[in-house]
Amino acid sequence: MVGIAVLSGFLATSCKKEATETNMIIRNWTMASKTITGLSVATDCEKLSKWNFKSDGTYAIYDSCNNTQTGTWKLADDAKTLTLDGLKAYAVIEGTISNLVIELQVGTVGLTRWTFN
Repeated sequence: MVGIAVLSGFLATSCKKEATETNMIIRNWTMASKTITGLSVATDCEKLSKWNFKSDGTYAIYDSCNNTQTGTWKLADDAKTLTLDGLKAYAVIEGTISNLVIELQVGTVGLTRWTFN
């Protein structure tokens, strides 16, 4: 009986933690920077773009040139990988209620880092 109670408590805590981490991603983020090895590479259209992650697993990215990109997103169970459209897997460097930092290796260009607040 004690083993079942401990296991139930662990599962409830684990599910709560995953839900909390996912809920931290769900919001409208404003891109603060896009860098490759510390150098800004954000285009004029990308600057201050809005990345809106919705609770239904969809997203919309609105840039300042009136372009919109939509698709689906999923956060891995360990909250360390954010996948867009089942293809692009971003490493989640920081995911808090006020900051989101993701990275993606882009071919031979290098490691690209997006910072949002």
